[in-house]
Amino acid sequence: MSNLGKKRITQEQRDQIASRKLAGERAVTLAEEFGVSVSYVNMLKIQAVDPTRYEKKAKPLTKKLTAAELTEIDHILTTTSPAEHGMKSYPRPRQWLMKHGLPLAEKLFNKQPSKRVVTEFMTSHILKKLPFEFTRPTPPLPHHIDDIPPDLAEDPSYVAYYLSPICEQIAWRTYEIALKDYDERFAGKEQNPSDEDADTPPEIPPYREVPVGKYAMKKGSPFTKAKKRKR
Repeated sequence: MSNLGKKRITQEQRDQIASRKLAGERAVTLAEEFGVSVSYVNMLKIQAVDPTRYEKKAKPLTKKLTAAELTEIDHILTTTSPAEHGMKSYPRPRQWLMKHGLPLAEKLFNKQPSKRVVTEFMTSHILKKLPFEFTRPTPPLPHHIDDIPPDLAEDPSYVAYYLSPICEQIAWRTYEIALKDYDERFAGKEQNPSDEDADTPPEIPPYREVPVGKYAMKKGSPFTKAKKRKR
């Protein structure tokens, strides 16, 4: 029913509308003459200027990974790092991220698996975010060029400073200060409560009578007789 009242036009008429619109005629006049809408006239004009404007781009089909390919990609994720495959990640450059799954499958097998398949074989190799807690500081690892963020890796002066012995000494000095602060704050303190404190029941506040009903917002006892109303 929505197509009733609309006039179908031929390809010759479409070309005529586009050429006359490009010549400077008004879209309203052309729409009334050929029985089409103004937006359709403007679309024919844009399509004549840029033929690829309204072309539908076909999306590449996803391809399934076989059991052997899934086993191989699991072995690669276990034994290698993203840097060995030309991929970078920040702030954990040596750990796999979810965004590495699809490029890795394309590089190894020239396939584009679905998002569900990528999530399945990448989940077990991604570090889970644990709740924050104060832990003992760990010694710093030797500085590596893969630890530098991509935007700073393009600066030769920063790369030279990061790989220099001075920067490594600063990291060790920071570790020593953090370790001293941790020992001062948490040394000798029990992280878990003792058994006696765990068995002690919580204190219950004493019971106090509270007026209820129509006496809740007034002073006095709830047993006071109500006043008689005047007739």
